[in-house]
Amino acid sequence: MTAMTAWLTAAMLFLAAGCGARAPAAAPPRPTALPSVHPLVQPPPTVWSPSPSPSCAGSGLLLYAEEPTAAMGLRVQTVTLTNCGGAVRHVKGYPRVRLLDGEGEPLKVTIDRGARQVTTAIRDPGPKAVTVRPGRSARFTLAWRNTYGGTTLPPAVGATLVVTAGPDRRRVSGHFDLGATNLLGVTAWEPATLSR
Repeated sequence: MTAMTAWLTAAMLFLAAGCGARAPAAAPPRPTALPSVHPLVQPPPTVWSPSPSPSCAGSGLLLYAEEPTAAMGLRVQTVTLTNCGGAVRHVKGYPRVRLLDGEGEPLKVTIDRGARQVTTAIRDPGPKAVTVRPGRSARFTLAWRNTYGGTTLPPAVGATLVVTAGPDRRRVSGHFDLGATNLLGVTAWEPATLSR
């Protein structure tokens, strides 16, 4: 083998080794399509759900319950009665309320007028007559505790609150879990324009 042949053979082997060592470039990763709705976008379910949009049909009275506030087992909820008719209405003293279970049957609960047995954290305006002119409102506050002192008493859970205002009865739906206390605090009527 001549020097020239040896040199050409070595050059070809070097070029062949260099070409064979290269691997094809990897394709760039394809973007992954994200789901159109993230599962956390949906709000978690709540125990309380607002009443359906109230209407002022019939007697001209509209009853609405706000979302209850909760702290350490205490629940506080404001209920407002609006006069959307043409006649002046009157409420006085403490509202007459009844609590119905999910089947529409009355629950045996004790009504705590002034709510002092339930809590001292809310203000009771005291019983008095309140005039509710057309377009105006009156309100009262409910208070209860969903606590259990043992397992001997079944829980008292209401689904509907019936409020009697004069000759009229109105209902609001909600979740009234009184635990094993069977005690529902109710403050007196007051004009809804007053600050708490």
